[in-house]
Amino acid sequence: MLKAVGALLLLAGGLWLRQVLLQRRREHIALGEELCLALDRLQQGIYRLREPLPQLLRLCREELCLSRPFWEGLLERLSAEGDFPAAWEGALTLVPPPYGRLLAPLGAALPAGEREDLLLLTREEVYRAVQEERRQQGKRDRLATALCLSTVLLVIVVLL
Repeated sequence: MLKAVGALLLLAGGLWLRQVLLQRRREHIALGEELCLALDRLQQGIYRLREPLPQLLRLCREELCLSRPFWEGLLERLSAEGDFPAAWEGALTLVPPPYGRLLAPLGAALPAGEREDLLLLTREEVYRAVQEERRQQGKRDRLATALCLSTVLLVIVVLL
């Protein structure tokens, strides 16, 4: 009886671990989607509405949840250093790959306000990265499920 209860607890733990892994993957995809939305807002605010960049950055920080650490870090570094490219580069450490690498070229382009094409290109690259993550999500979900369940079943077999 105790062995069966232990086996069920191990199985429940394996399924919980699977859910945690899948949730992290979904959050990674949602972060990419949120960054696309932020880049759209920056493009609209800078090139169409001619709003000041600090105001747009504060708006992104207030409205976006998953990327809030990036925007907060950027604003903190910007107020401390005053140099936008350096603050942007420092804040990119808070963004997971591949998004940080894709956003890197914007550090010098955003304050100049001259490179709308670069902003649009970066948004498209982030969008492609999100689409690729979605395409691979099914494979990764199955792999996470197989690894969690096989590990739990192996432990159960060894303990029984």
